[in-house]
Amino acid sequence: MESSSYTTSYWQYLQRGSLEQTQATTAHVDKMLEATDWEEPQSALDLNNYAVVALIEAENSLDRVTRDMYLEMAIAALSEGAASHPLCAAHLAIIQSLLGVGDEAIQRSFSSFMNGLQSFHTHDPSPSGLVYLPLQWYSQPKAHHELLSDLLNPSHSDDQSLLLLAEILQQVQFVFYNAVGLRFLQLAIALFPQSAFLQHKLGISSLMNSRWEGTLFLHRAQQQQPNNPLFLQALYLAYRDLEQPEQASYWKEAAQIVELSDAKPEWQWITLSSSSHFTYVPFEQTLALAVEPSFRSVVTGVLLAEGDWFEAEMEFWRDQAQPGMTVIDVGANVGVYTFSAAQRVSATGRVLAVEPFSGCVDCLAETRRVNQLDWVTVCRGAASDRDGTAHLALHSASEMNQVMTEADASEIATEAVPCFTLDTLMEREGLQRVDLLKIDAEGHELQVLKGSDRLLKTYAPIILYENIAGSQGSNLPVAEFLIENGYQLFRYQPFVKQLIPLDSLSELQGNLNIIAIPA
Repeated sequence: MESSSYTTSYWQYLQRGSLEQTQATTAHVDKMLEATDWEEPQSALDLNNYAVVALIEAENSLDRVTRDMYLEMAIAALSEGAASHPLCAAHLAIIQSLLGVGDEAIQRSFSSFMNGLQSFHTHDPSPSGLVYLPLQWYSQPKAHHELLSDLLNPSHSDDQSLLLLAEILQQVQFVFYNAVGLRFLQLAIALFPQSAFLQHKLGISSLMNSRWEGTLFLHRAQQQQPNNPLFLQALYLAYRDLEQPEQASYWKEAAQIVELSDAKPEWQWITLSSSSHFTYVPFEQTLALAVEPSFRSVVTGVLLAEGDWFEAEMEFWRDQAQPGMTVIDVGANVGVYTFSAAQRVSATGRVLAVEPFSGCVDCLAETRRVNQLDWVTVCRGAASDRDGTAHLALHSASEMNQVMTEADASEIATEAVPCFTLDTLMEREGLQRVDLLKIDAEGHELQVLKGSDRLLKTYAPIILYENIAGSQGSNLPVAEFLIENGYQLFRYQPFVKQLIPLDSLSELQGNLNIIAIPA
């Protein structure tokens, strides 16, 4: 690439992110671009800037070979400069995060953050450099350009690196509703106090951790962006959870005053009555997804804060689902995987959502209805190794509900549900093909597979299954069953979109989901 190509690439990246550039920001970026030796980068700052543009080119690349080439260029440059420039270390952590190596990204980011704090007192400030934030981290472009604008304005890179590292920590800890994720969000807010989107996210995370003070952060977000429908909805749901109906109604009425078009998914929630057993959140850009109207639901909190589901395998799932395919989603919950597939198989395909919990079944049916997705079939019941009746153990978060044996069911609140094998379902629905099968059954995955003998032998679908449920370790019986039935197991590496073979069962450790491909 010629030097002009590098600068063009960075300006195009800023434009794609919808960055509203002030004259000062434009002049500052111009100065950094002009000062960089693109042909023979030697200094750590040059290496950082060179790697940033390589990362942007990797993000833009449609073919895997080109993406890998640019990624290797970025890693080589950043590795050379990481010891002497904090931005190089930060961008290396971003790459680790993109590749799904979250623990390593957190360790690198935290270590670099602590070194950056010390550098304020022991080192001369370094000049500022170019910054890369992955567009895929942000469902709302405003959140991306809000943070990017702050990152490009500090006077030297020690400020930049602390800001960037704080953002990396809270992004990498994608399960933001746990205690560690909450801590990193609080750190990010300390450095980005003006960010409405971080206030919104911290508020939801706090409430999901049963900290009522999260409403304070939701109020701060709404004060900064009074007409943001997601911020108004979060306040409405927060006060519902706190059993303060008058305050909840206030925020719904406030949304009704400013709403411009109820056809947009982000505004459709205001059309529902206050007694509704579900609310709508925007999903897949064009869908209104019916979810539980409470931050006790993990899905509701994650989608309202993040705009998308956090699992890396969603990228694989979306790439695999093609027009005309038949997809079965076992343990569909409210349908994140179901409706992602439905958008892609289109009306020429079919999607079957298997879900035992009645509340989630109602949400699935409502999403199907309101979005007119007639090729989605909602199947109430639990997939298992037999036909009959099962007991569903009910938890405060529906994502944790489990199919139990009758003996276990006596000790916990349960719901009696029909159960059936996938072979029975296949015959009942007249399926002529099954291309993709997702199984998230909270420890009941083996029974689901044992009831799918004809389905597996006849259609050999690609399988995405949950390997770790709750506090349980790796699901070894499921892995052994699939291997015995002619499947090879993989973990998924996002961004580069690679399937990494698992050559031994010990490699299952630490992987939330596993992909099984027929040999």
